[in-house]
Amino acid sequence: MIGAVPDLITEQADTAAEVWKIFLIIAVAVFALILLLVLYIVIRFRRRSDAMPQQTHYRIPIEIAYTLVPFLLVIGLFVITVNSINSIEAKAADPDLEVHILGSQWQWQFTYPESGVVVGGDDTPRPVLVLPAGQSVRFELTSADVIHSFWVPGFLFKRDVIPGSPTSFDVDMKQTKGTWESGVCAEFCGLYHDRMDFAVSVVSPEDFEEWLAEQEGRS
Repeated sequence: MIGAVPDLITEQADTAAEVWKIFLIIAVAVFALILLLVLYIVIRFRRRSDAMPQQTHYRIPIEIAYTLVPFLLVIGLFVITVNSINSIEAKAADPDLEVHILGSQWQWQFTYPESGVVVGGDDTPRPVLVLPAGQSVRFELTSADVIHSFWVPGFLFKRDVIPGSPTSFDVDMKQTKGTWESGVCAEFCGLYHDRMDFAVSVVSPEDFEEWLAEQEGRS
């Protein structure tokens, strides 16, 4: 992690970051344009005498420009946002891996249904969510009690987990490998809310299969 910017570990996070960059560039450009116009007006039309300047009721081309340009800008940003959201929310027809996530006071539990491996629960200190690099993953989320919020900063994505309302989302893991001690519950869920943190470990597909086999052997 560099400063406050997390390592981006999913393709969806890259998409969200690109949208953020576009919005930032446009915001800076608009600010610079307004600043330049203000400076131009202050200098060009500064008071030189007591004579009244020419009085004009309207300037049709200018009024059309300052109405049309922001309108087109907002429409463009809206289209970019909708397309990005649709891309981030899209689900694979057949994801490589499925992980069931259970939030409860005050613990996360990760279940890999295809192998029966369960991580966390029973007050396990800081469970680790292990994921294979370069593969698509579907998360199925449920809550056992109150509203929680599953948040991994490297995903640039969080999802509320509401009792009685199971939800899901997909990610496409990048080839980035490593361990991040940054997973948390982003919704205040009670007295020991601070205990609901977890680590995310991204390993190669081969190491992931070995890890699953080791976990199966312990159960």
